Amino acid sequence: MHPLHFKVPRLKDETIRVECWDLENFYEPIHFHEEFQITLILEGGGSLFVSDSVIQFKIGEIYLFGKNLPHVFRNRGNEFLNNGHKKARAVSVFFNQDVLKCLLQDIPEAYAIKRLIDFSLYGVRVSEAKQGLISQKLNALPEKSAFEKVLCLLEIMECISKDNELDFISCQGIPIHTVQENIPKINMVFDFIRNNYNEKITLKQVAYLVNMSPTAFCRFFKYKSQKTFSRFLIEVRIANACKLLYEDDFNTSECCYRCGYNNLSNFHKHFKSVTGMTPLRYRKNILNIAS
Repeated sequence: MHPLHFKVPRLKDETIRVECWDLENFYEPIHFHEEFQITLILEGGGSLFVSDSVIQFKIGEIYLFGKNLPHVFRNRGNEFLNNGHKKARAVSVFFNQDVLKCLLQDIPEAYAIKRLIDFSLYGVRVSEAKQGLISQKLNALPEKSAFEKVLCLLEIMECISKDNELDFISCQGIPIHTVQENIPKINMVFDFIRNNYNEKITLKQVAYLVNMSPTAFCRFFKYKSQKTFSRFLIEVRIANACKLLYEDDFNTSECCYRCGYNNLSNFHKHFKSVTGMTPLRYRKNILNIAS
């Protein structure tokens, strides 16, 4: 079975994507993507498949996967909660490693980070001695503002690059994969949503865009992005609302209607589901951080 090309649903103007997973299982198919990935395991354990190798993973461990490296976390069958479900919690960071290397190209002090990016093509596990400090920084990332995430990422990469006991998971030749034929479809959907999020968008409209029935499109989108289409649309709209609240100083009502919502109740509900706080609380927090 060929690894699946997975599309990381990054937003427009988003250099770093931070995902907080709280699932019954990790993403099941063996997959690869163009983004560099750092993952901290918060809950769960089992087998990690990386290219031609298999190792066991557990709570507290931190892993790095380079561009287009096939991998998958699979929970142990006996890892259950009281309600009978398996549990998988993690923080994962995704970014374009080519952009980062280009940024650091003329900085001699960044040699170790650039070397770490190259080594990540083997899959890397951070040593136990370094896990504590790096875990703190990874756990703090979701609360950072956009540019702070970039700075924090550089700190994380520097810390990992100083680890003299990194564990390289795959020792054989790396079968790097390329994009498959149906990825342009999901790219088309992502671009359409990013450019039209402030308008009324229907499932039928987007399914027609890629010549699929609504039902087939929903299955396709979830399989390729690990998100429902409705959730991705919500995240794009709320991400842009956050930008308006902070950068352009719009009030809550203006942000609501400028981001594709037609009533404040839904806007507040979705804003809190994505950010964990109300729009007013978000603005206060961001202004406190900036001051």
